Amino acid sequence: MKNLLVGALGTLLAFQLLTTTIAQRREKAVERPLRIVIVTGGHGFERKDFFAVFDSFSDIQWEERQQPQANEIWLGDTLQKYDAVVLYDMWQQITEEQKEGMVSWLKEKGKGLVALHHSIASYQQWGEYTRIIGAKYFLSPGKSPDGKQFDRSQYYHDIKFTVKVADKNHPVTKGLPEQFEIVDETYKGWWLSPNVHKLLLTDHELSDPCVAWAHQYGKARVVYIQLGHGPTAYNNPNFRKLVHNAIRWVAGRE
Repeated sequence: MKNLLVGALGTLLAFQLLTTTIAQRREKAVERPLRIVIVTGGHGFERKDFFAVFDSFSDIQWEERQQPQANEIWLGDTLQKYDAVVLYDMWQQITEEQKEGMVSWLKEKGKGLVALHHSIASYQQWGEYTRIIGAKYFLSPGKSPDGKQFDRSQYYHDIKFTVKVADKNHPVTKGLPEQFEIVDETYKGWWLSPNVHKLLLTDHELSDPCVAWAHQYGKARVVYIQLGHGPTAYNNPNFRKLVHNAIRWVAGRE
């Protein structure tokens, strides 16, 4: 009986040790910082203040890639080590091979994507980019994917406006107040896909209504945030919270 009791106790201790080890491994996996690549180029910005946003995220490690070399990330296995891509460029030149790589990494492999502010105006002649982002800002008059004619889109600097959360239950808006004020550049007169999930709205007359959304592109989670022109946006705690949540969500870390 004594030997049986000792054996049972040993088995129990071994099981507890095993479950503790598994839990510790899981905890370590969760604690691993996310790795992201930030694509810049084609549009000026306040570098110090912008990158301070990402430096404030203790659970995220970032690396910058500047255009035109930045589009090389879509080729080969470069993106294998990154959890998500953040676009903050406004670029037009992209090779067919790079296009195929971007589509593959997003649609087939599910690499997360967060697009910020002026990146909505990239690749004006590539229709698939409009589908990736879920919208198009027109640098010159043109037609939207649904055939509507648009004049050149407009932008307005240093506008103080109120942003309202459209879906408070979405992981990207978690922790944000129901509404907040920000001083930023607004966009007006651009096309938005009816299939995106709206996250943030505004009723300011110098802005189109939706200023942030999420959608699925193949296997990839995509978030676009129209906010983010300069330091008044970068230093806004709600903008930082929004970007942080968006990166975590597209990378699969709700």
